[in-house]
Amino acid sequence: MSWDSEFAEPIDLPNNVVATTLRQVTAYISELPDAEQNSREWQNARQRILDAADQVGSIWFARIAIIQALQRDRGNLVRRDFRPRFRKRSWSPEELTLLNKLVVAGASPCTAAEALNRTEETVRIKARMIGCSFPHRKPNRVGVFKRCDA
Repeated sequence: MSWDSEFAEPIDLPNNVVATTLRQVTAYISELPDAEQNSREWQNARQRILDAADQVGSIWFARIAIIQALQRDRGNLVRRDFRPRFRKRSWSPEELTLLNKLVVAGASPCTAAEALNRTEETVRIKARMIGCSFPHRKPNRVGVFKRCDA
């Protein structure tokens, strides 16, 4: 491969230019501010371009790296390390006392969950942790367990 090797599909660059060769993308990268050029995504793209030009790597990998770097600049790239973070709410002593009273009184996990504004599973787990677990669920006549939202 050489610097004039063409991509199978052209790449739309932000400066309203359509890049079809490695040379055009390299010229675009050289026009970027130093802070952007030194970003992890653009460094990866440059390395893949060099590998493709030296016939060590694939032009497809170069194209993918360029598109990823462009998406980072446009803000469209989803973070790879993104995981939904759920806020843990601590149990107050009053809530624990109420949970204990509800279990002793024979309330269902569904009723306790509604009273404590928590999920049914969270209420079951906490009740088990404090040593006052709910009795096992009993199946209804057809052998299917009744759900809270049913």
